[in-house]
Amino acid sequence: MLDPLPQESWSRRHANHLLLRAGFGGTPEEQEALFQLGVEQGVEAAVDFLLETTEDWSGLPWPEWALSEEDPNGFTFGNQGLRRRQFNHWYFKNLKEGQPLASKLLKFFVDHFAIDSAPIGQYYRFIGLFRYMEMLRKHAAGNVAGTDQPFEGDERLVGSGHYGNFRTMVKHVSWSIAMIRTLDLYVSTSRSINENFGRELLELFTLGIGNAYTNEDDEYTEEDVGAAAEAFTGRKIWNFRYDTGVNQAESRGLHPAATYQNVNLQDRSPKEFYGNTKMSDGSDIVDGDDIIELAFQSNRCAKHLSWKMWRYFASPEPSKELVAALASRLRDTHDYEIRPFLKDLFLSEEFYDETVINSQIKDAGDFITCLETQLGAALPTQDAMEDIMQQLGYEILFPPSIAGWPEPDGEGNTWLATGSMVFRMNMPSIWSHRNFDIFTTARTRNSMAEYADIDWEQIAPSNLRAIESFPLLLDTLTARFLPNRSLRKSQVRSLLDRYTTVTEQLGSIEGVKELVRLLLALPEYQIQ
Repeated sequence: MLDPLPQESWSRRHANHLLLRAGFGGTPEEQEALFQLGVEQGVEAAVDFLLETTEDWSGLPWPEWALSEEDPNGFTFGNQGLRRRQFNHWYFKNLKEGQPLASKLLKFFVDHFAIDSAPIGQYYRFIGLFRYMEMLRKHAAGNVAGTDQPFEGDERLVGSGHYGNFRTMVKHVSWSIAMIRTLDLYVSTSRSINENFGRELLELFTLGIGNAYTNEDDEYTEEDVGAAAEAFTGRKIWNFRYDTGVNQAESRGLHPAATYQNVNLQDRSPKEFYGNTKMSDGSDIVDGDDIIELAFQSNRCAKHLSWKMWRYFASPEPSKELVAALASRLRDTHDYEIRPFLKDLFLSEEFYDETVINSQIKDAGDFITCLETQLGAALPTQDAMEDIMQQLGYEILFPPSIAGWPEPDGEGNTWLATGSMVFRMNMPSIWSHRNFDIFTTARTRNSMAEYADIDWEQIAPSNLRAIESFPLLLDTLTARFLPNRSLRKSQVRSLLDRYTTVTEQLGSIEGVKELVRLLLALPEYQIQ
């Protein structure tokens, strides 16, 4: 399994599929360029082109207020709504303007390591959130400078591995302010152990919950959860102050609000975990980092992560044999390096199988980012983005649970419920007809007054707009918005009738806008 796609099989359909799954789609020009790269230099070169870009996030910096030395947290109760809107806008700007695969991975990690803004607390909220996202961005990018430096102010992470490795990332997550607050590590001590993080580390982040891809003999127990919880006791946060005086964190060379280990509150007793009584070097199992190392040594961890990444990048139902093959590549071949593993995935014949192409429903993040990319549209205003995400049921700061957002057919799904689906079908009119009435507040509608219109000449050149040229116009638009889909004859007839009516009454440019609106509202557009 996982044999590379033969060069002679490479097609425009495959190039379009790769663009959608390794990023957020592309314009017809970008689709053609990727196809030609695979024709001229090979499929591997096309995959490498998407994989090997070293992301520089400096063009997408934190908002200025988040860098303030006087008020790094933006801590006033009156500005929390504004800060929330700015954070939400900053996040989607990262998705839209970042290197596509790095952005797609960022979205994956935000879901896999979901955090909730509420338990982080007013005092730590924005400094914790931005530091968490910065860490996820660096791991999404992989090859970034400064990887030998501690993150979140914890000197223990020096030399813990470079960015772009799943094991290293879990270690950084366990030391982050946002996760320490979200899963109560800051109150877990040897005298009062809190199991929240230890449990989710195993159930969600590494080993998963038993399913068809795991075996009964690799199940973990409640005792393993307890051992993990004990190992992670004593993780604390240094507070920061708004004055210019030297506080404890500064005197230790740490950033304001940095994390650290309080050994006086840590359970240092030797532990048994997942069938292990010692580490591979013979030392005792004591610390949380020991638990992470042992979890990642297991085939179960590799299967869980492979299964989840295949579902995210490829299709919902991989076979048991495929998950086993992926797990072997992830753990044994690549030692949990993310990009080499994705290269194997994106090159594989299985990735380009017809059962995989057009098998995913776009989540809300994919939906709006693909739409903006294909339209060449600017990111809506802060108020508009918050309104859109609330109506779609996809608020990044408030996941439905610590498990992140459910699959389309998953229990508790709201972002694809009836109300959200109706909004998804009406949402394209924001761009096609500047229909701002679908926003819920006058403030939001007013904020869009100066929003830039779409370049309709780029979308549908004037020489294609004559009614007798409709087949060529429709081919041009479907190549942009539905590159791997074919419309039914009944749909084509309906679109022609509507285009003819609007063009005759209001002119061809209005006909194009209506045609685009209808295409983007089709059920087929919800699929990738």
